[in-house]
Amino acid sequence: MTHPELAMDLVARLEVRISEPIDAGMTPAGHRRVIPITGGTVTGPRITGEVLGIGADWSVVRGDGVAVVTAQYLIRTDDGVVLTVTNTGAFTAQGIVTTPRIEAPEGPYSWLNDAVLVGTLVPRLEDARPLGVSLEFHQVRVK
Repeated sequence: MTHPELAMDLVARLEVRISEPIDAGMTPAGHRRVIPITGGTVTGPRITGEVLGIGADWSVVRGDGVAVVTAQYLIRTDDGVVLTVTNTGAFTAQGIVTTPRIEAPEGPYSWLNDAVLVGTLVPRLEDARPLGVSLEFHQVRVK
């Protein structure tokens, strides 16, 4: 028996705005920073809408220098459905890959509750100051 080939389909692109990080100091897990999420946009073939200005990324920089992100926030779709996003990942030398989970109420987006998603994250900077992040969420499927 062979494993099936996998493919990925774009679900959405997110442009997320942030405000100044809150330095929570050194913890047993590493140096903790909480980065408030202040809003943003969602465009894509499967989800369009806005990132609501509620949520944060509870990032920690471990002793080995790797930054681990754990963000939780809300998306309101153009048709008024509120989705809960939990996105985790790590900043490594190879780039930033995340594993988003999206919780949806019963209805047109309930497929997200069981979807296997993979994301990428690119920081948006201006004069070396962080303005936000750009994300892409892809659904993994069997070819």
